[in-house]
Amino acid sequence: MRGIPSSFLLLFFALVFLIELISYFGIWLLIKQRSKKIRINLTILYLLISLISTGLLLYSFANPEVIRQARNYTLFYVVITVSFLNLLPKFIFSTITIISFIFSWLAGKRSQMLLITGSFLICSGFFLVIVYGIFLGRYHVNVRQENLYFDNLPEQFNGLKLVQLSDIHLGSFGKNTYVMEETVRVVNQLNPDLLLFTGDLVNNFSEETVGFEPYLKQFSAKYGKYAIQGNHDYGDYSAWPDTASKRINLQQIQSSLTDAGFKLLLNQGERIAVKDTSFSLIGVENWGHPPFPQYANLDEAMKGMPDQSFKILMSHDPAHWISMVVPQTDIDLTLSGHTHGAQFGIKIAGIEFSPIWFIQKHWGGLYQSDNQLLYVNRGLGTIGFPGRIEMRPEISVLTLYRSTNH
Repeated sequence: MRGIPSSFLLLFFALVFLIELISYFGIWLLIKQRSKKIRINLTILYLLISLISTGLLLYSFANPEVIRQARNYTLFYVVITVSFLNLLPKFIFSTITIISFIFSWLAGKRSQMLLITGSFLICSGFFLVIVYGIFLGRYHVNVRQENLYFDNLPEQFNGLKLVQLSDIHLGSFGKNTYVMEETVRVVNQLNPDLLLFTGDLVNNFSEETVGFEPYLKQFSAKYGKYAIQGNHDYGDYSAWPDTASKRINLQQIQSSLTDAGFKLLLNQGERIAVKDTSFSLIGVENWGHPPFPQYANLDEAMKGMPDQSFKILMSHDPAHWISMVVPQTDIDLTLSGHTHGAQFGIKIAGIEFSPIWFIQKHWGGLYQSDNQLLYVNRGLGTIGFPGRIEMRPEISVLTLYRSTNH
C-alpha cells in the first residue's frame, strides 16, 4: 500500500463499513414486515453485493501497483464501476436513514418510513442514472456550437470555423472504436477550417493508440490539424523503469499524432495563412496548478509572433488562462480542456452546473475577461469514473466573427 497512509485506509474502510451497515438497517426497516424467506434472500443478496464491492476495494488498495502499472485498464474500470454503483446510492440512502430517526422522534414512525421509502426510490433512480452514464452516456457524442465575436478580427477571418477536440483518453475506450468513428464522421461533415486538439490523447501509455491510428488520420481540415499535449500524455502517472522508457513512451505518443497529420505545437507558434493575411496559432505544453506538471513556456511559444496579429492559444489546463494568459498577454482566444466537466453535471432551466466548479471555476464552455475569450471543451473520453452523466462527449464548433456583425 505504498504511498497510502494506513490512517487513511482505516478511516476509509471504517466509512465503507458504516455506509454498508446503516444502509442495511434502512433496508431492513423496509422489509421487516415481509415474509421470512424474502428477508433471508434479500439479506443474502445484499451481503454478496457488499462483499464483492468491498473485496475489490481491499484488493485494489492492497495491490496499488497492479492497478497503477496495468497496461490494460479492465480491472481498474471494474473496480471503479462496482464501487460507484454500490457505494454512491448507499451513501445517500444511509445519510437519509440517519435523518429518518429525527423524523421518527418528531413526527412518528410513519413519517420515518415515508422518508426511508422515498429515499430508497430516489437512490434506485440514482443507481439507474449511473448505469446509464457508464454504459450509454459516455458514447453519445454532442456537438456544441459557439459564435465568437472580436473587435480586432481581420475581415479575412470572418466566419472562420474552428473545430476543437480534447481529452480523447483512448485508453478509456479499450478496443471500442465507436466514439472515434462517430467523431471522425461528424468532424469531417462539419468541414472545419482548422482542427485543434488540446491534449490528453491517452491515459498513460502509447500503446493505447493501437487500433485508433486510422481514425486519427481520417480527420481533415482546410488549413490543417494542430495539437498540444495534456498532463496525461507525459506518462507522469506511471512508474517507469528508467527515464529512457518514459521518454520513448512520450515520443511514440507524439508520433501517433504527427503520423496522423497533426502538427504538434510544443511551446511554439505557427502563422496560419488565410487568404491574404495570417493569424498566430500558439501552443504550449501542459501548465497546471500542482500536482499537475508545468511544462509550459508561454514566452518561448510567442517568440516570433507579431504583436498586432490576431492570436489563438491552445493550453490544456484552463487554469493557465486566468493565472497567466489574461494578466500577461493580449491573446484573443484560448482553447482548453482538462476538466471533463467532472463527467457529471446538472441541467436546470437551461443552466448547466458541474461540481468541478468548486475546484476549477472555468470548467466548461465560454468565458470572457475584457476582450479575451476562453473556451473549455468537455472532452471525448473518460478518466477515473468510466461514464458521463449529463456531460456528454464534446465536439466544439467555434465560428469567429467581427463584432460589427454581432
